[in-house]
Amino acid sequence: MAIHKNDSLCGNKALPLRKIVHMSGGAVPFIADIYGREYAALALGFATLIFFIMEVIKPAEKKRYVYGLLWRNGEKEVFALDPLFYILSFFVLLGLSYFVNAGICYASMVVLTLGDGVAPLIGYLGRLRLPGSCKTVEGTTGGIILSSIVGFYFVGVLAVVGSVAGMVTECSISRHDNLFIPFAALGAMLLGKALF
Repeated sequence: MAIHKNDSLCGNKALPLRKIVHMSGGAVPFIADIYGREYAALALGFATLIFFIMEVIKPAEKKRYVYGLLWRNGEKEVFALDPLFYILSFFVLLGLSYFVNAGICYASMVVLTLGDGVAPLIGYLGRLRLPGSCKTVEGTTGGIILSSIVGFYFVGVLAVVGSVAGMVTECSISRHDNLFIPFAALGAMLLGKALF
């Protein structure tokens, strides 16, 4: 999400380390494409294990230093749903890649990881706020451009359709975007492929 830096009403600030971890998921579709979906599933399984370990030890972590860099304020005392939804979206897309166009599934992962990941980092410097939103034109545009460029590897120009759909969805919702962004991108690309 491309959050405007000067608005105290906008809630959670962008956490750079969290976004770096978020964007590192961009390796998963490349692992699936180059080495096979089984290896991508293993990488996701490892990430899931780390996530659950961190959730289990979270109450015992006294300084909250690591959690302050990775977890939002509302996630420090309760189970963090958004990272779990992020991982679940990957597993679902990986499973769907056996039944629908694999490239479209992988490009949808790119929109989630890189589009949604880079938007708040660019948006932090942005000045043009979207109407009625904490998000910025610069952040959203940056997310569309980056995910389109990287997604081009998997689906060509169709990546632009998925990137726009995913980032428009990201601008439209404030909770659990890790569930909605990739599937908006997936749906838009499947529709685009069917029509053209």
